[in-house]
Amino acid sequence: MPTATEPRVLVVDDSIVVRRILCLTLRQIPEYVRAQIDEAGNGAIALARLREHRYDLVLSDVRMPYIDGVELVRRVRGELRDAKTPIFLISTLGSEEDVQRGLNAGATAYILKPLSPHVIMKAIEEYLAQQPKSRGETAP
Repeated sequence: MPTATEPRVLVVDDSIVVRRILCLTLRQIPEYVRAQIDEAGNGAIALARLREHRYDLVLSDVRMPYIDGVELVRRVRGELRDAKTPIFLISTLGSEEDVQRGLNAGATAYILKPLSPHVIMKAIEEYLAQQPKSRGETAP
């Protein structure tokens, strides 16, 4: 069971290999070393999990069966009325139109494949650096 200080992350991709890479990458980021990481093989499963649990971060592929990543973001922001959970879309679709479609749906970030753990870590760390410190923490 995660404690109040351990984040909960959802990794969504129809490729188990990609999910493994993302999970291993997350474990290299100090804030997520002890995170509870749940996985979903498609957007429909992810949406069901998002209805059941609150997540501190979602990493999702765009091209998946049933519900794609962009539609997942739309539903989280619309149906679930969750504007706070950071959702990072990861995709091979890299045209300006594709990126804008993801960001306009409400994605926090859009990362292009091929997967680079360094790029993913940098995007997440940049996001975390922009967030206000938790209560009880003091700024340096």
